[in-house]
Amino acid sequence: MRLFFVILCAVLVFTASCVWGKSDTPKLNLAPNHSFEADLSKIKSNLCVYGGWFPVGIVPDSGKGKIEIVEDVARSGKKSLKIIPNPGAQVTGTQYFSRHNGGAEVRKAVTGNGIRGACTLGMRLDQDILSCEATAWVKKNDQQKVSLKAIWHTRQERDPYFKLAEEAVTEPAENRDGWYRYSLTAYRVHSAHRVEFAFDTEGNEPLYVDDVEIYFNRFPHAKILVDQLGYETNAQEKGIVLQSSIPLSSSLPPFSVISLNDFTTVLTGNWVDQGYFRDWDWYYWNADISALKTPGRYVIESKVGDKLLYSQPFEIQDDLLLNHTGKLGYLFFYSQRCGMAVPGFHAACHLDDAKMPDGSYKDLSGGWHDAGDYNKYNGYTPESMYALISAYDRRKEFYDQFDDDKNGKVDILDEALWGAQYLKKCIDPKTLEMTGTISSGYRYWGKPEAETDNLPNTGDERPLRDLNGDPSFCISGFALLGKHLSDKSYVDLAERLYRKHGGNMDKLLALYSATQDEEYHKLAVKRAEQLLSEAKTKGAAAFMELAEFAAAFPKDQRVSAIRSLAAQRLQEMKKICANIFGITRRVEPDGSMVFFRHYLDVNDWYVGESRELLDMAYEGILLDKLGFPKGRELAENQVHWILGRNPYAVSMMEGVGSVFVPYYHHRYNAIPGNPRGAVPGAIVNGITRAWPDYDRPWLDLHPQPNPDYQPNEPWLPHNNRWLFLLSIW
Repeated sequence: MRLFFVILCAVLVFTASCVWGKSDTPKLNLAPNHSFEADLSKIKSNLCVYGGWFPVGIVPDSGKGKIEIVEDVARSGKKSLKIIPNPGAQVTGTQYFSRHNGGAEVRKAVTGNGIRGACTLGMRLDQDILSCEATAWVKKNDQQKVSLKAIWHTRQERDPYFKLAEEAVTEPAENRDGWYRYSLTAYRVHSAHRVEFAFDTEGNEPLYVDDVEIYFNRFPHAKILVDQLGYETNAQEKGIVLQSSIPLSSSLPPFSVISLNDFTTVLTGNWVDQGYFRDWDWYYWNADISALKTPGRYVIESKVGDKLLYSQPFEIQDDLLLNHTGKLGYLFFYSQRCGMAVPGFHAACHLDDAKMPDGSYKDLSGGWHDAGDYNKYNGYTPESMYALISAYDRRKEFYDQFDDDKNGKVDILDEALWGAQYLKKCIDPKTLEMTGTISSGYRYWGKPEAETDNLPNTGDERPLRDLNGDPSFCISGFALLGKHLSDKSYVDLAERLYRKHGGNMDKLLALYSATQDEEYHKLAVKRAEQLLSEAKTKGAAAFMELAEFAAAFPKDQRVSAIRSLAAQRLQEMKKICANIFGITRRVEPDGSMVFFRHYLDVNDWYVGESRELLDMAYEGILLDKLGFPKGRELAENQVHWILGRNPYAVSMMEGVGSVFVPYYHHRYNAIPGNPRGAVPGAIVNGITRAWPDYDRPWLDLHPQPNPDYQPNEPWLPHNNRWLFLLSIW
């Protein structure tokens, strides 16, 4: 059966070559630190000291076996990886092993075998990876037996790292000057989630590894990428993208836009070749359908070879984003509520929060589960409360239509008040200091109501981890909430907090909006003058505050200077977003740009880019309001990426679009009836990089629960940013 599968894969690739072209651009070598020349001095963790390579076996406490990068032997360059085996007697030492999210852990172990080789980190596999090729040069003695292996792993239920199979070559393909070349082509085992390449030796003599090459081969296919919600009628640019795993052999025929109302062709256009993006191993074409302004529901049709491809459906409508996502954006928070029953999700939970650092109990029930875990943090909770009330304050006419619980108060205001009531509990009324994190860690994975007995002072209360919350984060939300409630205590509290802790522009503008006290206007002017003087050093952060000031006081004499800064910021943003998808990138210290957050060690905490994309979108709309319409186009491109115009053709907002991640990294998947862990309106962390070494995208589409948290976990700040964006869209 295995042989049949290999032959079938080979036939498919050969057949595809008749339809698809061949690229002359060499693929990117994905082997971590492939020639072992990289400077690893910035990596402090002992879990990635070899740049993505780990010892196979036990690193003995005696120090008699290890792997290390050395300079005494090298095939090319100056360095190689030296493996010092330690076979034989029982060994006590440290074992390195892969874990759930692409990282590695260590544990003390005893075994009958010490170091016997080295392996790569577990390399995450996109769903379309068909095969892998690995080549490496090994210096050894003539008799020493060495194997090059491909080891396939998957995730099974809650077992995060389950070995499926391995393939190995034991004979070198050639020998040059005492270096032996081992080469292996391995076809993906069904359901494999990661692959690891390893060298094993049966001897006890040292060996050296150099010039490793690893390449992934994608199954031949193409897809049309669109915003799966759609495009505003009068959007300046309605971009679509064609993505292919291998190059097309000739120019593409025109594409068609098909109306799903009567299945007629309403527009045709030509694809523009954007070439091969080597870092991602994709070929790209793009086009613009801005001429399409008739409201309706559509698909893109395009012919590739003898096949017709279709995009996911999308709409053209006025006020599309607000009308289709405005309600889901705040419903996410309702599903995340802690301290009460949420119908369809869970019973009342964590009613006994929390145990204080001195062992006493204080009622800190309420708030929201911060992410895919049940912990509560007063970092983003105040921002969530502010985002909710800010959206209501600016788009009152839209949100006033939703009062699903018929309690006489619109739902988004209810949600903001839920957060405010919890935060008020967290603030000492005399000292105006605030508590921080309530957390039991990350080990519990079950129904939230079953984590504790929900009874105070029985010993299982979740602990308050710190007293270091920043109460100034609550000022803006409290002020605007008080503006819309008959209870003015929230405005009073906001003013008290400001007098003690101070704050930046958003707090001053919220206080002025709530009180109409001219003193806050004067303080906002003073803040604007300070920011204008510091704009060169504070950059984007200063511009955001100044743009908010200009929006609040459009006739202020400082607006012309703010517009000059806006023109400069627009040029910076255009440069940052100059790529096929028009999305934001990170500027590295050396001035280069990367798409996804750089991390050095596999165990670094890192998450996807949704927050950064939405911050860029918010800036873009502020630019538009200052008279720079190109800013709106930049903003729209960030939203398009989140809603499906990305390499995975997946909408990263649950319930908006057609295709979503199969599973969320959310403990709600332990709730009966919700195996995906899906929460309506949830925005996941988003696409991140697959491995430390390469700026290559990763979204976990594996069809098993408990996906990687880095891309697939929802988190409050993403929905916060979504509501902020909708408030000015």
